[in-house]
Amino acid sequence: MTVLFWLLSRLPLRVLQALGGMFGWLGAQVPGRYSRLLRDNLQRALPQATPAIRNAAARSAGRMMFEMPYFWMRSDPLAGLRIDSGDLFTTMDASLAQGRGLILLTPHLGCFEVLPPIIATRHPLVAMYKPPHKPALRDWIERMRTRPNVTMAPAEARGVRMVVKQLKRGGVAGILPDQTPTGGEGAWAPFFGRPAYTMTLVHKLHQLTGAPIVLICAERLAHGEGYRVHTMPVPTPLPDDPSAANTVLNATLEQMVRQLPTQYLWGYNRYKHPDGAPPPPATESTAGTAA
Repeated sequence: MTVLFWLLSRLPLRVLQALGGMFGWLGAQVPGRYSRLLRDNLQRALPQATPAIRNAAARSAGRMMFEMPYFWMRSDPLAGLRIDSGDLFTTMDASLAQGRGLILLTPHLGCFEVLPPIIATRHPLVAMYKPPHKPALRDWIERMRTRPNVTMAPAEARGVRMVVKQLKRGGVAGILPDQTPTGGEGAWAPFFGRPAYTMTLVHKLHQLTGAPIVLICAERLAHGEGYRVHTMPVPTPLPDDPSAANTVLNATLEQMVRQLPTQYLWGYNRYKHPDGAPPPPATESTAGTAA
């Protein structure tokens, strides 16, 4: 795996994105679970979505996968890329000035792998990730994604302690907010009109530290030219009720996704019901599905 990733990482970014776009489109044409999720999730969230938008989203998902070797294996992955950071650092500096740390939420939108090295040019980052079950693969991923000023924290008790410590000393922590947590670690909240089991970790961290929360994503520019960073502060303080808090988080994420609908990972099973989670609240859409 390391050799394959190294070989791929030697290719120019525009070539990797072209390959990823091709494989992403092909994968969406094959009948199966992934193509069904991509089509259904996109169509339910954005009924006006055309086949062209769906195909663009499929190509974007492929590019997301093929970008990984580039950012994991290169010692300086930002070299030669056009990076428009927008108001990222202005927003970060203003948030950090409050002295309570900063929670950055990086959803599956655009290229989230480019964000840690961008942030690390100015601030140390502890980034949480969901570790695979195989220890060898877990160690490999953690090693590949760790770089100067970037520390990886597994989404388990040890990693949570790392994130809390980072926030309490006024630092920056990064979390993927749209991964479905295991049962008992989330609360149902609407996401594009459907109940989505959403992690309560962000809410707990905010309550514990008072850290401000900012959504960020890196829009993928055409022809492998680079990325444009978008930021969107989450209204805080969050409500005390976990479901109400997650409703605020998901609504803010919705706003960001609507700005770049073709670069969201619609093929992810965002609406699954994990074992151990309570039943989702009934809505018009779920009631209609059940009927």
